[in-house]
Amino acid sequence: MKRFFVITCLVACFGYFLSTNANTNNPTPKIALKGKLTDISPLRNLPPLEAYQNAFGVLVVFNTDLGYLDIEVIDETGETAFLQNVNATAGNSLIIYTDKWESGEYILLITDGLGGSLEGEFVIE
Repeated sequence: MKRFFVITCLVACFGYFLSTNANTNNPTPKIALKGKLTDISPLRNLPPLEAYQNAFGVLVVFNTDLGYLDIEVIDETGETAFLQNVNATAGNSLIIYTDKWESGEYILLITDGLGGSLEGEFVIE
């Protein structure tokens, strides 16, 4: 029962997060990620993780168990704006609140402990 409640809450939060994109000027909320993580098994043809952006932040959704990952956001000056090590498990997500950040271009960099990485760009207006 507890697991059902947690999954229901995650789905509701995820839906709300994505629905707020309808009120922004960003027509494509998904952040395109390039690269590859090491030693992962795809879950039902889903990518291992996905990232979305809206006016409030960036949502990273883990579709499969990926172990510990470093999630980093780098600003256009090359400075780290966000860095967190997370235990990425299927069904969980990470929200990076960016609504108070400066306007500009940012890079989302996700690396695993074996040298694999994913990278995507997003803009805060």
